[in-house]
Amino acid sequence: MSGLLDKANASKTESEPTQVTVVAEKVTIVSQQPTAPALSSASSGGPDTPLKLTIAGWITIFIGGLLALQGGGMGILVVLGVLVVGTGLLVQSERMADREMNTVKLGISIFIAILVAAGPYAAFYLVPADTSMALTEINLNEESDELTFYVRGSFDSATASITLDGESLWSDSLQLNNDRAKFKVPLTAFFAGNAQDYRLASMNEYMIEVSSGDGQSKTAEVTPALLNREVLNSGARISEVLRTQTSGGGSQPTTTTTVEGVIVESIMGLFGPSESAQDNGEHSMTNLALTPVASDYTVQLRVKKGSSTEYSSPLIEVNGLDATWTSTVDGAKSGKTNGWLGLPGTAMDNWAGGSGATEFLDKDSFYDGAGCYTFEIVITNVFYAGMNDIDSDATGIAVSSNSWELNFDGKTEQRTMEVC
Repeated sequence: MSGLLDKANASKTESEPTQVTVVAEKVTIVSQQPTAPALSSASSGGPDTPLKLTIAGWITIFIGGLLALQGGGMGILVVLGVLVVGTGLLVQSERMADREMNTVKLGISIFIAILVAAGPYAAFYLVPADTSMALTEINLNEESDELTFYVRGSFDSATASITLDGESLWSDSLQLNNDRAKFKVPLTAFFAGNAQDYRLASMNEYMIEVSSGDGQSKTAEVTPALLNREVLNSGARISEVLRTQTSGGGSQPTTTTTVEGVIVESIMGLFGPSESAQDNGEHSMTNLALTPVASDYTVQLRVKKGSSTEYSSPLIEVNGLDATWTSTVDGAKSGKTNGWLGLPGTAMDNWAGGSGATEFLDKDSFYDGAGCYTFEIVITNVFYAGMNDIDSDATGIAVSSNSWELNFDGKTEQRTMEVC
């Protein structure tokens, strides 16, 4: 019996620690249960204080960057003050975080903050000053015959000059308004000849030089095409205006063709010196070979036989590329000077079989029997007022001569209009 009791007591003793272990595990499980509700409560309450400080810090730094973009207009102390506040908020957010401070992350954040807020301000002083000056909108005003351009920048005044081969031809100074000044330069003040020849090769290089009160400077070439102002070349071509009439009745009516006059056309601008009049009233010049000149000038046709002037046309006024005149038979007329242009006449083909719309130079206006007739194109350049006055040094006038043998009374095979 005593043996059985000892075994029972031993068994009871071994079972007791097992019960204690179970209880201990239960206590451990129970002690962890309140943790989940605590986390849920924290996440549902919105951003914590460190996060709010981080957001506020970056917003402050962004504002500092905007102020710095003004080039220091708010003052460097203001920009630095905003930078200090922003970085201070970032540092404080790291200190209040429920973890060990991450110095690497904090250092990177501060470096980025300095770049964002102070970078533009530093660039304003480090980038060369020339980048804040601009010379723009170089144009030519055909109405006022002025070269115009703008100077822009954050300075008080600017002085501009136009030079040719290093020599100053014109200069002026202006105060800037709203960071810009518009210069207007009359052509008469500086124009000294076309910028290009008929091949568009450079002849005169007009330069605009600008300097500001704070030491900045800019230089730009005037677009050469703007300063091709002088018409140096012209030419003429003619074609007969024929009238066919039928007379007599019956089975054998008589048909006769007569020359009523000529249509005269002219081309003007810049082209090669070898271009000239050709047989049959033609000219070697073509529209494609022409370098048009947009300028102010007049055109007049003169027809001569020998040294005697038989006819002079009304003046054609040219402004830019637009030609206008008043015809003695068809009123106000207009055309373009970027190619062959029909010149004023003295009659219209209003007869039976005519178009009624063709203006031509009637033979009675100039023809005085068979012979050599010269069709002169007289160009008078007036790209600035007074350039052709008696006391002016400018030549301004260019005359081309185009001569053909005319025989309006001859038969068709005799009317070859050969060059003479």
